[in-house]
Amino acid sequence: MTISEAKAAFKEQCPIRCGGITYQHISALIYRRKPDGSGLTLQVELLDRGGNSVTIAAPDRIERGTNNVKI
Repeated sequence: MTISEAKAAFKEQCPIRCGGITYQHISALIYRRKPDGSGLTLQVELLDRGGNSVTIAAPDRIERGTNNVKI
């Protein structure tokens, strides 16, 4: 997923798949400074189906899930 697609999915609150697991939605977009100081990188925070924990992932490791997933 591109950064633009991640931002759109965050706004739409659609289900997200990462590593074979379907998450409720992107609960946060996190910008972090690169260790070498050369700029920023984006990470997404994914809320699990139970609503009790989150996973942090790079946008290129996630994809939009289907809207008919039972959450």
